Amino acid sequence: MTDSTAGKPAGRERTRRLGTVRLDADRLATDLAVMDRLPYASSYSDFAFAPLRNTMLWNATGVLDEALLGDYRGGARPTEHGRMLPYVNELITGLFRTEHLKFARLLVLPPGCVMVPHRDYLELDQDMIRIHVPLRTSERCFSSQGDTVFHMRAGEMWFLDATRTHTAASFWDVDRIHLTCDFIADSIEDTLLAPPSRQPGVPTGNVAARRPLGPVERAALLGLAKVIDLDNYRDVLAILTKRHFEVAIQADEVFGWLKDIAATSGRPEVLERVARDEEYYLVRR
Repeated sequence: MTDSTAGKPAGRERTRRLGTVRLDADRLATDLAVMDRLPYASSYSDFAFAPLRNTMLWNATGVLDEALLGDYRGGARPTEHGRMLPYVNELITGLFRTEHLKFARLLVLPPGCVMVPHRDYLELDQDMIRIHVPLRTSERCFSSQGDTVFHMRAGEMWFLDATRTHTAASFWDVDRIHLTCDFIADSIEDTLLAPPSRQPGVPTGNVAARRPLGPVERAALLGLAKVIDLDNYRDVLAILTKRHFEVAIQADEVFGWLKDIAATSGRPEVLERVARDEEYYLVRR
């Protein structure tokens, strides 16, 4: 199933790099030291194969525990954690039109964390505009959408079309930290204080190299049908998702592979689980 036909229509914009922010290394280091001590929520654990962590910096009420995404009247306000990070707060107010900002969060991928391929905003009546500003990352951290795996590098500002199937992974040994901001606005330009780059898509220099999927590896992956059951189902899904970052398997195809493996296994309960998960992650929630 591809992201252009699954349930809610995909957005008109495509993921692209909007520009580069000149980060103050010393001030950022001070805020990062605070981030490493913050208590985080793990409310998106079903979307990741390791404890994905996040905390609200701006939201509707300024109350830290208010974490549900959705539209509301007016702009966002800083939370307790937002006020503890003066440099990050300055980035938010210096880069964005905060009257359109609904949520700003820190999204932390710990070492080894890989996200299930998914689409966002399926539960909302109106799509948001999501912008990422990586604060700490490495070349061992990856994002993907469809058939493209790429690096979001520190100090870059990215629009992520979260209505399309996407995923992320960190094979680094340090927590990857992104500032993510969600807006309700008519266009990306309406969210920014400065005009964005008009270069479409993912720049070539950000695209991660992947090798072709050979016949031996293809057979080995399909051979997981011999062992898959409900107890190790998530492990098999994790293996397929991780392969997507190494070889030419599209994020959109991971559940297709999983369905083929489940069908070959002869276990109807596993095939039913795949169908439920595909619906949840790609079609509707």
